[in-house]
Amino acid sequence: MKPKLFIIFVAVFLLTCSSRSAEYEGKNIDGSDFDATAYSYNIGKYYNVTASFDGDEATIDFSNGHSKTLTLEDEEIDDPHSIDAYDYEKGVYWELNVNGLD
Repeated sequence: MKPKLFIIFVAVFLLTCSSRSAEYEGKNIDGSDFDATAYSYNIGKYYNVTASFDGDEATIDFSNGHSKTLTLEDEEIDDPHSIDAYDYEKGVYWELNVNGLD
């Protein structure tokens, strides 16, 4: 394969495989920090956290300095007060209630 053709192929591949951003009401919310409440279905407890989004992931930061990266059920958020997410590392479902989106 010629170098120019290869570069074009790689560029097209990367563009088609790029991840989507997390969105609420059609607006990209990636990279912003939000105050939130996170509910762990495993423990049955609520935590006050800061949540930030990046594509299909949400990172929640706890007040004790710990953080978790969760996979969103869907990048298109319909209800900011009920965002379903999953911690694949621990096998735990979470629900996020995010303030400041509506």
